[in-house]
Amino acid sequence: MKKTIQLLVISLVALLPKHLLAETFTAHCRNYPPELFFDGSKCAGVLPDLVSDIFTELGHDINWAYVPWVRSIREAKKGNVDVMIRHSMTPERKSVLKPITYGYTIRHLSFYKSPRFRGDITSYDDLEKVNIGAIRGVFYSPRFSVLNTRTLTLVGKTDQLIAMLELGRIDVVVTSASHNEELFDTRFEKATFVDTFLNPVYISIPLNSSAIGIYDDVAQRMLEYRKSGKVDTYFEKYGVPAPQQIFE
Repeated sequence: MKKTIQLLVISLVALLPKHLLAETFTAHCRNYPPELFFDGSKCAGVLPDLVSDIFTELGHDINWAYVPWVRSIREAKKGNVDVMIRHSMTPERKSVLKPITYGYTIRHLSFYKSPRFRGDITSYDDLEKVNIGAIRGVFYSPRFSVLNTRTLTLVGKTDQLIAMLELGRIDVVVTSASHNEELFDTRFEKATFVDTFLNPVYISIPLNSSAIGIYDDVAQRMLEYRKSGKVDTYFEKYGVPAPQQIFE
């Protein structure tokens, strides 16, 4: 009798309209236009549009909140955020996040020199001998992540790096198009060395999130979008080059 009742309940739940089973998940947004940005109280851009459509197709809603990346990682560890968008992957992040690839980009890591620094940077060997400034918590490149540098000075904001570089408190700054490189390019001399690499880009569901139960559905839908070319249309809408799609 008990088993019959359980089967009946399961059957009734399966017949419920999708909107009655819908959940609202929390996603974090940052300011990287046109890929993601806040327009008033709304998170807009390529990635918010893409992710929102996938979750809508799966019968769920997203509540977007503006949260800096460093805080997002802390919240992800606690299970207080369900979706993270537009990021690379590091071993530390992989212990917290379950990633879903949406493409691959060619990334160029550049280095800008202090006016007081005499010399050039032509290789990672040169970088190991100088004082490098970087933003705390940012992924720059696989090679840079394991750099055995004499001194790595980490700060919270780009304007801090600019001030320190001008005063000669650091020798060089590491940056890229994703990290306000234009602010350095107009004020400082660029080093010869550039680190170029293929960079997978992801959205993720934190392992401690309540959304982890629909991870497979989200990943499958994203793969379908990638293979059909639908991912490209979101980038085209905002006039942004679409990432490469590589399938193993």
